[in-house]
Amino acid sequence: MSVASGDRPSRERWAGGSSLIIALLAFVGLVAVTVALALGYIFPFDQPWLAFGRGLDGIPLVWQAMSQSANIPLIVIGVVFVLWLIREKRHREAVLVVLILVAVTAGSEGVKQLVGRPRPSGSGDGIPGVIYSYPSGHVLEVLTILGLITVRSWRSSRPFRLRLALVILVAIEVVLVGIARLALDEHYPSDLLGGFLGAITALGLYAWFTRPGGWADRPAAGHAERKPGSRT
Repeated sequence: MSVASGDRPSRERWAGGSSLIIALLAFVGLVAVTVALALGYIFPFDQPWLAFGRGLDGIPLVWQAMSQSANIPLIVIGVVFVLWLIREKRHREAVLVVLILVAVTAGSEGVKQLVGRPRPSGSGDGIPGVIYSYPSGHVLEVLTILGLITVRSWRSSRPFRLRLALVILVAIEVVLVGIARLALDEHYPSDLLGGFLGAITALGLYAWFTRPGGWADRPAAGHAERKPGSRT
């Protein structure tokens, strides 16, 4: 028991180091997909999966609700998470989260303008200024914001079943938001892929900077660390 407990910090450091590799690989994938689309490449899986999504449009109210769950509710969740970090005196981590959220939002809009891919529906998304398709901002932001909370929760001392349940719930939410964007004819599957890769890049960097001993790992000076077994 003591050996396994003693090995936990080393396992966490290894996991933190691997997160940087994951972030780099996801970023390379994102660049590759972006360049391919900018050059006019057509991904063979786009039309079949888009047709599948369109075939689910018989319940538009459900898909609208799922799509909207990745808008205002996410903003509220993100703000609450930052405020919680500040309350916990984890000021560097709070700054990191804010920077990540600003970066993914600005980066998404920048890439949209760069690639200039029209939406499958040929119309905008109902949001002023948002007229292009790639990448999916909904998938990018829902996976980033909920993913940040999931990483923080996974590193806590909460029971494993609760941490695993959160991972499963977040995965289901991300998948349903992605399907909703296809069913509403607002995105191609490769748009969802771009949003996914962007979010994984952000989460990998977050895990790297908050790894044991990382820049954003420790709370502010003078704030006592919680003892093992306490809630975080």
